[in-house]
Amino acid sequence: MVTLNDSTFRYELVNKKWIKVSIINSANHFSMLVNRFGVKDSIDFDKEHITAKTPEFVWMNNEFICITTWWSGPFSSSLIIPVKREKFPFIYFVKGIIASDVKSNQVVYSERIFGRDKVRFAVEDLASRKVQFVDWKIPSKQNEFPYCDSLVLKNNRLNIWNSSEPSAFPIDF
Repeated sequence: MVTLNDSTFRYELVNKKWIKVSIINSANHFSMLVNRFGVKDSIDFDKEHITAKTPEFVWMNNEFICITTWWSGPFSSSLIIPVKREKFPFIYFVKGIIASDVKSNQVVYSERIFGRDKVRFAVEDLASRKVQFVDWKIPSKQNEFPYCDSLVLKNNRLNIWNSSEPSAFPIDF
């Protein structure tokens, strides 16, 4: 972490030869600097309406970087930074990524909650931006987000556990 002045500091989330990602916190006003092979992007969280309290690195592969910004209890937002700059410098998930398969570049987030009855999870392929929806009936005794005990995305399957009972949903893009 580098202190720039009394109320501003910078810290690096990623520091590789081919990409660097830094966060600047100026009195809780966040911005992110992304430098890809000398091509630079500056992302102002306020201007982009990105809610942030504590941006942190989650995972990285050869194509994407995942950063989470916690904003209240278990609730977060997520930013996906393409390692190679595409049409946009980032992808923003307002409701936050709940699970990821880093090898296949797939992520899971809650797309919609239907009262206390059902949650619709979205599984998205980051490379193609294709989405598949999975509807999950919220168990009667599970009233805490994300409404299951465990959620794992691996090998094109979304596995959801509740009370040690697994449910598997094939993912086919």
